[in-house]
Amino acid sequence: MRAWLRNKQSKTADYIFSQRGTESSRLEQLSDGVFALAITLLLVSLETPKTGDELVLFAKDFLSFALSTIILIVIWYSHYLYFLRYGLRDKTTTIINTWLLVVVLFFVYPLKFIISFMLGYLKYLFLMTFGFDYDQQAFIYLVTEVSSWEKLPFIMMIYSGGYLALMLSFAFFYRHAYKNREALALSPEEEEKTCLLMMLCFIQCSVALISIVIAFGATFSSIPWLAILAGMVYFLLGPLVFVFERVFRKRKQRARLD
Repeated sequence: MRAWLRNKQSKTADYIFSQRGTESSRLEQLSDGVFALAITLLLVSLETPKTGDELVLFAKDFLSFALSTIILIVIWYSHYLYFLRYGLRDKTTTIINTWLLVVVLFFVYPLKFIISFMLGYLKYLFLMTFGFDYDQQAFIYLVTEVSSWEKLPFIMMIYSGGYLALMLSFAFFYRHAYKNREALALSPEEEEKTCLLMMLCFIQCSVALISIVIAFGATFSSIPWLAILAGMVYFLLGPLVFVFERVFRKRKQRARLD
């Protein structure tokens, strides 16, 4: 897969970045194996249907499986781009990469659980909003057993903890590449892009940290919507990234003109 992507990348070019990691190393091969294992674990978690009713339940679980797999592939592709662009395989890179793989493996099941829960909750919310019939007992089970108000803050802390750990991994990846910009002979455009990517990762870490703080506070509060607020803060990501990227680029343009 990586060999095919590298060949494709060489034809389309990476716009700003040169390709310093064109040869796949054992570190990247190990990483590919771990990502493949993570996707396999998602599939193994689905029980083989033995009856018609179980087949219907299996089909209902497909969307959460598909979304979880897409998220893992997006993470893998970001990982692939990093090694293609910088080609770093030193001790620090290995340590950060090991941490990333641990995070990916550990949060496979929490990721699928949270996606399944959100899809189920949104489904019942849609049915209730537009007056459709729905299984009331299944909805009660979802909001009392699967995730009650008491459990929701802990679910949000687990999710945000995983997101924080993931973004920290990529932030440290790009920080390490930026520190080695002279050794890597990064062009000014590559330096700027690397710095931008690093800062964007840290911004996402900040949002995840805010979510954790709010969810943690919800465990001591009688206000139930605080746990929901811990999830709502992720809507800040889009505006924050957009604004920061525009400000960052404008400052760099002014610095070049000066």
